Amino acid sequence: MRHRSWLSWPAAWPCYLLLAFTALALAPVVPAGPPRAVVAAPVLLGVPGALTLGAAQARRSVDVVAFGALAAVLSVLWLAFAALVLNAAHIRITTVSVYACLLVACSALATMAQLRARRGFLEDRVRERGSPEALLPPAGLSPRTVTDVLSPPDGHRGSAAHGARYALVAVVTGAVLLGGGAYAYARAPSPAPAGYTWLAWTGARAAGVITVGPAGRALPFQIEHKQSGTAEFRLAADWMGGGKQHPLTAPRIVRLGPDKIVQGSLAIPEPPGACAYRVVVTLSELGGAHPRTWSINADVRAGRYPSRQAGCAS
Repeated sequence: MRHRSWLSWPAAWPCYLLLAFTALALAPVVPAGPPRAVVAAPVLLGVPGALTLGAAQARRSVDVVAFGALAAVLSVLWLAFAALVLNAAHIRITTVSVYACLLVACSALATMAQLRARRGFLEDRVRERGSPEALLPPAGLSPRTVTDVLSPPDGHRGSAAHGARYALVAVVTGAVLLGGGAYAYARAPSPAPAGYTWLAWTGARAAGVITVGPAGRALPFQIEHKQSGTAEFRLAADWMGGGKQHPLTAPRIVRLGPDKIVQGSLAIPEPPGACAYRVVVTLSELGGAHPRTWSINADVRAGRYPSRQAGCAS
């Protein structure tokens, strides 16, 4: 009478599947495209679900077709659930992070499945030693092979219905967890995106130098504060000409809340003389270790002069 080794497939299949999943880390050495997909897809879409069924003690109670189909469904659920877990933990979802999450889950599942497989293996050894007839196949059936690990053994054929229920419960539980996680993700407040502050002219403006009449001219601008917190800024306007800089208006302190957009308008009087001046609007952040500054500018000149002349007034 020949006894099966504890290293045989029926006795240690969870460990072998875990090793196969661990070896998936070497997939990047395979050329990208169809060759890598042929290597990675069967492992990625089979091992997590197969280990789940083994941990649920459904492996010995379903046939090959049902086992493969349930393993594929559960593996897809595990992929989606791993992405939800990473998102909840605020970890960037990448190939490496998803693989690491699944590897942790497969390690836990393989431990439980191996304990159950070991217990079943020992039960089979006791049954074989106590009753040599247990090794003989029933009438009309071929001798058992290593593929029978997916088929119900003699001592468990009466529990096939229980095994099917285990598998069904595993699928339903996975679907409920996935659905609950997706619902929580949809209802949870989205994390604040990377913020920014922006200063820009708005409205239609003439290209090049802008002419300003005796009544002056207003140039509209906009401040966008797409940040999660409130901040204070110093808003100033100056004009430069003749090698000098002059304040155009008194500086103002602007307090901007989260996701705030402020519309403003800069009143420009008619520039003196015939030269062109550059108007500069500056927004300076107050406080912080590294204050930032934004600025916009426009060139203006008096409208009574048809063209730029030499000898600008200061």
